[in-house]
Amino acid sequence: MKRNHYIILLIVLAASSLASCKKDFLDVKKIPADMPIELMYKRYDYIQGIVWNAYSYMPDGFAWLDMEAATDDAYHTNVNNRSHSYNYGVWNQFDNPEGTWTDNFKGINQANLFLKHKGEVDLSSISNGIVNNDSVAYKRAVNNLRFMEGECHFLKALFYFELVKRYGAVPIIDQVLDYNQPSTWRGLPRNSVDECFRYIASLCDKAAVIIPDSVRTSSSTSWYESGRITYGAIKALKARALLYAASPLYKDAGSTFTWADAAAAAREVIAMNVFNLDASYANVFGATNVASAEAIFFRRHGNQNGLERNNFPIVFEGSNGNSVTPSQNYVDEFEVKTGATSIPFDWNNPVHAANPYSNRDPRLAASVVYNGATFKSTTIQTYFGGNSGQPKLNTTKTGYYLGKHVNPTVDLLNNTTTTHQWLYIRYAEVLLNYAEAMYNAYGAAGDPLGYGMTALQAINRVRTRATMPALTDLSTDALVHERRVELGFEGHRWWDLRRWKKGALLANPIRSISITLNGANFVYTPTKLEDRVFDQSKMNWYPIPQAEITKTGWEQNAGWGN
Repeated sequence: MKRNHYIILLIVLAASSLASCKKDFLDVKKIPADMPIELMYKRYDYIQGIVWNAYSYMPDGFAWLDMEAATDDAYHTNVNNRSHSYNYGVWNQFDNPEGTWTDNFKGINQANLFLKHKGEVDLSSISNGIVNNDSVAYKRAVNNLRFMEGECHFLKALFYFELVKRYGAVPIIDQVLDYNQPSTWRGLPRNSVDECFRYIASLCDKAAVIIPDSVRTSSSTSWYESGRITYGAIKALKARALLYAASPLYKDAGSTFTWADAAAAAREVIAMNVFNLDASYANVFGATNVASAEAIFFRRHGNQNGLERNNFPIVFEGSNGNSVTPSQNYVDEFEVKTGATSIPFDWNNPVHAANPYSNRDPRLAASVVYNGATFKSTTIQTYFGGNSGQPKLNTTKTGYYLGKHVNPTVDLLNNTTTTHQWLYIRYAEVLLNYAEAMYNAYGAAGDPLGYGMTALQAINRVRTRATMPALTDLSTDALVHERRVELGFEGHRWWDLRRWKKGALLANPIRSISITLNGANFVYTPTKLEDRVFDQSKMNWYPIPQAEITKTGWEQNAGWGN
C-alpha cells in the first residue's frame, strides 16, 4: 500500500506544480492519500493526474541553461557549477551531472500507466447527469480522454528523443514497469538506434491522428487548455527527431533515415501555414512570447526572478553573480553589417578591433550585454574597474552578461517578478531544420519535390527577420553559423556539435575579452580564459549510468568501460 500512496503523492505534487504555472492549465483535483490505486484509474477526475504527472517530466529549459557553459558559447562564474565537470572532462558513468536517464524513463512509465488504464475510466457519473439532451460535458470528457491518449504518445516520443540523443540505443518499453525494482529491467534489450528513431516517429504519427489541428481552431474544443500538446508541436518534434536521425553521429550508429526524410517532416510544419516569424527577435524571449506566431511548443514557469537574480550585471543590487556568461568565441560569431552586405567579424581588422560592437548582427545585442550596452537605463561597464567588470566580486570573467531570456523590467531590490515561458520549439528552428535537411538532400537551390522553398530561401527568411543581408549561396559552414547565432542559449549547441560529429570544437580554449580604459578610449584584447577537454572517441555519447549496467548487464557505450 505504501507504493500506492507514493504514486498518488507524486501525481498530486506534479499536478500542483503544473497548475501553479497558469490558472487555466491542468486544474487537477487532489487525490486522497488513502484511495486505492485501482479506483483512481476508474475516476475521470483523478486519472488526469497521471497524464499531468507525465508532463512534469518534460525537460526544463531554464534549468538546462547553465549547461550552455559546457559549450564553447559560455562560461559559468560559479566554480562549483556542474558545467565545469564537462569542461574538465571529469564526468563518467558513475557521475554524470546532466544525466536524465531516470526522469525520462519515469515519464515514459507514467505515460504507459495512462495508456494501460485508459479503457477502465468510468464516465457514467457524467452521462447520467445529462439533462434535456445537453451532452456537452459528456462529449468533452470523451474527447479529453482521447486527447490525453495522444498527449501520452507525444510525451513518450519526447522522452525517448531526449534519451536517444544522449545515450543512443535504449530499450523500447510499452508496458508498465516499476523503475525501482531492478528485476523488472533484467532481460530487457537495448533496441537499435534506428529502431528507437522509428519508434519516436511512429509515436508522433499516432499522436497526430488523435490530436488534429482542428483542436486548435474548433469552438467545440475551446476548453483544450493552452500549453497542452498541439498538432503543430507533434509535427515539429518529429521534424527535429528526423533531423537528428539523418545527422552523421546517428547515421554512423545505424539510423536509416535520410536528409530527404527530415526535409519532408519539416515541410509538413511549414505547410500548415499556422506559424510565422515574429517581427521582433527580442520579443521571442520576452514575457509574452507564447502569444507570438513563432511559438510552437512551450512550457510556462510562472512568476519568478531567479533567472534575473543570477544573470543581471553585478552593478544591480540583488544580482548574485551565479551567471551563465557568453564567451568571446560566441560573440565573434556575429557578423558585421556593411551596407547591403555583411562580413565575418575579424580582430585583425583595425576598424572591427577598435569598436567591436558596432554594426553587428542585431541578434548580438538581443542576446548579450556587452561593454557600453544600456541595460535597465544603465550603461554597463565591463572594463577593468567598471561598474560590472573585474575586479568586483562575482563579476563576469568573460566580459559579457547574458541578455537573452533575461527580463530587464524586474526590480531585484523590490523583489518584483515576471513570467517566463521556455519555447521548446519555435518556427525559426523549423526553418533552419528544413534548410539543413534540404541543403544536404538537394543542395542550396534544389526543390525537386515542389515544396515551394529551397534551403537558401529558408535560411534567408531567418536572416531577413534579423535585418541581416540575404545569402546568395549556401554552405555547411553557413548553416552551422546561422544555427549558432539564431538559436544560441536555447539548448541546441551542445547537441548540434555532437550530431555533426564536431564535438572536438568543445575542446577549443574559451576566450574572454579584456577591456581597459585608456583616457577616453577603450582597448579590447581577446584573451584565453581556460582550456577545455573533450574526448571525441567517447564523449559524443553519454555513458549509460553504471547502476543500469549493473542491473541489466547491458554493454556500456564505447569508451566508458563496463
